[in-house]
Amino acid sequence: MQHTVHAMLNTSEQLVVAAAAAAAPSVFNTQPWSFVFADGAFEVRADPDRASMPTASAARDVRLSCGAAVFNARVALARLGHGSEVSVLPDAADPLLVARVALTGGKPDPALDGLYRWVGSRRTNRYPFRPEAIPAGVLARLHDAARREGATLRLLDAEPEYQRMLTSIRRATWTEDEAVRDDRDARLSSRTDTPAIPAGNLGPVPRRELPDDPPVRDMAEGLALPGRASASFEPHPDLAVLETADDDPAAWITAGQGLQRLLLEATGHGIAASFANQPLEDAELRPEVSDGAAHYGCPQMVLRMGYATTQPPASPRRPLNEVVGSARG
Repeated sequence: MQHTVHAMLNTSEQLVVAAAAAAAPSVFNTQPWSFVFADGAFEVRADPDRASMPTASAARDVRLSCGAAVFNARVALARLGHGSEVSVLPDAADPLLVARVALTGGKPDPALDGLYRWVGSRRTNRYPFRPEAIPAGVLARLHDAARREGATLRLLDAEPEYQRMLTSIRRATWTEDEAVRDDRDARLSSRTDTPAIPAGNLGPVPRRELPDDPPVRDMAEGLALPGRASASFEPHPDLAVLETADDDPAAWITAGQGLQRLLLEATGHGIAASFANQPLEDAELRPEVSDGAAHYGCPQMVLRMGYATTQPPASPRRPLNEVVGSARG
């Protein structure tokens, strides 16, 4: 293992790292993090006050989102020519300190450097996907990306598991708690100056053309938001579950890093993704996600993947001066 070195990033390098970290996906675009440069390291802190809807997965979602930001910071440091070393939850007395990414005297990881080009073009894509399946070779690359970070990507490519997942997604959507819907509606309302997810990122309203609802959550169902058309979605998207061996805050951060690594890899192969986490937000339904393959581990994310028909705009991000704290060293 490389020993960390006491080195400081200059101001322009700090901006590159912070911007990359802030570009990470977060549940409902809540961006529940803050960043600090201190003693030659980049620290990612959780901000639970920015957590999304009051679901059973809220605490997990915050750490998972922060884990994705940690991975992007590693990628940016590699692009800048710096090796890095991550300490997850380095201070037991400070559980909001998610990770410390320290500079090392080693060379950067070329694989991380190669992913940097996709940081700015990765999108959560809630638009319809084309019907063709993702090639097995690409799926293998995505599986390997998750594995490199200590997670497992399990493709749902067999029956009855695939239909069981679709049923769980639909059931969770139908039985969603009213308080959760109200919270989401408040964050998306056209009366909000800065909605969490603008209409252009929400995707179209799914058309109800089949006996069963499409496996896509309309985040703004029932809201009359200007600029949203309706569209037919693919009835059988590629679905996969991201899992970890454990189910604690450290594992959630691992899942976030694995998620972001595979999303950047997917972007490089022209693959788009959105999330179908409805069953994971319900404590009673979450076990159903892994009932058919309990030996794989604990489910952390459900992904819908495919080839996009539309590239949405970049989701809005908080100004860096709101998320980057003062350096302490």
